[in-house]
Amino acid sequence: MDTELWYNASEVYEAWRLLLSAGAELGSSTTFRYDLVDVTRQAVQQLVGDYYLSIRGAFQSHSLPELLAAGGVLVYDLLPELDNLLSSHSLFLLGRWLESARAVATSDREAEQYELNARNQVTLWGPSGNILDYANKQLGGLVLDYYSVRWSLFVSALVECLNSGTPFHQDQFNQAVFQVERGFVYNKKRYPAVPAGDTLEISRKLFLKYYPRALRRSQAAPA
Repeated sequence: MDTELWYNASEVYEAWRLLLSAGAELGSSTTFRYDLVDVTRQAVQQLVGDYYLSIRGAFQSHSLPELLAAGGVLVYDLLPELDNLLSSHSLFLLGRWLESARAVATSDREAEQYELNARNQVTLWGPSGNILDYANKQLGGLVLDYYSVRWSLFVSALVECLNSGTPFHQDQFNQAVFQVERGFVYNKKRYPAVPAGDTLEISRKLFLKYYPRALRRSQAAPA
């Protein structure tokens, strides 16, 4: 995973803080709420990269407790909270993306095919993961049922390697995770096309929980 950034991560965290500080005044604005989701999800994406580095470092140093701690936060808290955030805004919903694909169909069979294509586009981009994640999107439903499941499988694979004393084999992992990816494309689960939850409250909750760590790590990073 490439964690290099071409911009200053601390500036995104500061933008997040400033947006939330204006929440009382601008919280009723639909434009403000869109921007808040957009900036918060970028901040969370940076945090995901940060936790990945912690997971990788723990694995390389054979520290199972550190691996479990970082992996647990990522899989069981950070990614689900990101999914909640995205699900709170109509323009960040997987259900809306899939419904827009089905809407142009002229038959039920065609609608099923168009939905399959829409799922494939944002995940495998082909029958065998030809250009995996080429058109990836952060959407409510997709994060929880696709990306989070992949991360969980990755962390579990690393834990198993440490427990068994065996090396991590990327090719074997790719084969295992492909079954998860393909399963998502074909699972036919219906996703909400209507948002749920309060964007401002969800973003504030994430901020209070993760901003201190984000600030420390961004300040410690080399300029």
